[in-house]
Amino acid sequence: MRGELGVLNVGAGDTKLSFCADDPADVLRAARVVRDMLRRGYALLVEVERDGQKRFERALDFDETKSEYIIADFDPATYPEEDRETSEAPRPRGRKSIPAAETRAVAVAPTAGG
Repeated sequence: MRGELGVLNVGAGDTKLSFCADDPADVLRAARVVRDMLRRGYALLVEVERDGQKRFERALDFDETKSEYIIADFDPATYPEEDRETSEAPRPRGRKSIPAAETRAVAVAPTAGG
């Protein structure tokens, strides 16, 4: 599978970055761009499968050395029983790595409005 990041841009049109393991220079360039986008405040939404359903979750960070998105881990199995009964929304208990070469992601600029 080839990972890709769609960058939504109203002014200049949408752009795509690819993470193809066959081209290490391309992966390195894309990883640096993603890291820079996070520093600039872009929202990066990574496709994740949980409970058999695909959905997008926000990336908290990006590991350039491994080309992995870092997302919050909301695994309910790691919560104490009392938290499951009283919390309306699960709290993150850790972080999970998602290889960029194996998933789709979308980036939205902070100036996109909302």
